[in-house]
Amino acid sequence: MRRLFLAPATAGTAHVLPLDGLRGLAVLIVIGSHLSNAGWLPWPNLSGIGKSGVYLFFVLSAYLLAHAMLARPLASLANRRYWINYALRRVLRIWPLYLVILLSSWSLTRAGIGDWHYQIDNAALLGHLALREGQSVLWSIPVEFSFYLWLPLIVGALALLRALPGGRWLGLLLLVLLVLLARWHWPAAQAPANGVQLGPYLVVFLCGVAAAWVHGAWPGLARWRRLWQVLAWLLLGLLVLATPSLWALLRGGNYDPELNHRWFTAFGMGWGLLLLAVLWGGGALARFFACAPMRLTGVVSFSAYLWHMPVLQAANALGLREWGAAGLILLLAGMLSAAMISFLLFERPWRGVHYRARPTGR
Repeated sequence: MRRLFLAPATAGTAHVLPLDGLRGLAVLIVIGSHLSNAGWLPWPNLSGIGKSGVYLFFVLSAYLLAHAMLARPLASLANRRYWINYALRRVLRIWPLYLVILLSSWSLTRAGIGDWHYQIDNAALLGHLALREGQSVLWSIPVEFSFYLWLPLIVGALALLRALPGGRWLGLLLLVLLVLLARWHWPAAQAPANGVQLGPYLVVFLCGVAAAWVHGAWPGLARWRRLWQVLAWLLLGLLVLATPSLWALLRGGNYDPELNHRWFTAFGMGWGLLLLAVLWGGGALARFFACAPMRLTGVVSFSAYLWHMPVLQAANALGLREWGAAGLILLLAGMLSAAMISFLLFERPWRGVHYRARPTGR
């Protein structure tokens, strides 16, 4: 089990275990929200928190990619092979499983299977392949893939600024200006529900990049270990308070399941700070996120994210919800099993693939 799922993707590379668990938290938030939406989890009512889990995915993705790029010397960022491998790894991270979902859904739709969650006809297939459409949870795929294209430009600018006097402050200023510009150009209030354009969500990714920048530029902040631990618990508490059902109960207002769907900056900053708090604070929370169950959930989180709704719909069709707690346990076991099998078949085989330049002869 550990060798198949929990071993680092590349031998010899530094692997921060709690970040796997944070990714696990992200997918559990999404699944918990959808379970409540479908009536499987009436208490606690988690409807409406799923978007915050997706925003955690965005922050983690931006942090990990930016951190890896910023750890390299400026001169090495001009290496053609590095960027070929970057593009190759980003494509292989998303597209193999994404294509399996699209083509299997297209085949089932053509066969008239109306109970399948993703109904993909010819037009929808072309729209999804062109990253212009996103049914259900698939909306986040075009958003994240678009960010992959912009990240090298952002990191390149940060790397150039880092070489200047006061460069760490200049880099932070650039990120703040980019966040403000993105908020002005793509107002959160005008963001479409489940939109597939990067613009409105760019601030979330920028907060992840900012976390990577702060982590590398101010390592001395790690000495405030106890303060980071307190901050981590405080941020998790605020996440709980942002649950729409609890928010309505505490404020005595109407329940709005879309309450926090457009809190892009708030969740970006909150998740970015939580990430730093876990890395620098350590303690019980970091140990929890580094434990094997949370890491396993994080490792298979992409498969779990894409397959959990079809499994949920199949469980509904089988009538498992009437089984109460036993049905919920079976459903969760089915989601985890589907995610683990999918990871082994469609994700893990591509993790070590990279481009090697051929040696040139004389």
